[in-house]
Amino acid sequence: MSGLTETALSLVAQYGFVAVFVFAFLESSMLFPFLPSELVLPSAAALLVHGPVEFAVFVLAATSGTTVGALVPYYVGHEGHEALDRYGRYLRVSERESDRARRWFRRWGEHSVLWGRLLPVLRSVISIPAGFAEMRLRKFVVYTTVGALLFNAAVAGLVYLGREDLLHALQ
Repeated sequence: MSGLTETALSLVAQYGFVAVFVFAFLESSMLFPFLPSELVLPSAAALLVHGPVEFAVFVLAATSGTTVGALVPYYVGHEGHEALDRYGRYLRVSERESDRARRWFRRWGEHSVLWGRLLPVLRSVISIPAGFAEMRLRKFVVYTTVGALLFNAAVAGLVYLGREDLLHALQ
């Protein structure tokens, strides 16, 4: 585990669900994408999810963070290519990632926002072409929230059930 991941997990241990919200926000906003959710969320779920209430709060925190964070690249994309040129360095998105997201969006349309939230890399960058396409904000938020909820519930569920299965196997 890298030092950055260890630091993230120590913050999760200290601040709990607030840290989950912040990390989900930072990743989906693309302001600090160095800790992908594939690393942080399963470990955070292992630390925090011990029953149905924690499961629900975890999913709510991660989904809220993802949805609010996704608005940053959406609005940059909505402002057009000049805005991406101007603010792209803050979003830390490569030209290759941006092109891949545009192709995906062109091929699958607005539904790609929902399904893109389930796929690594696309999960964050799909917001940019949605903004370029001037997707309606309400629809963008609904698709982002549903996709993020599915992803976060799957991660938390797999970790929780996997831990339960491991505990039963050890007994």
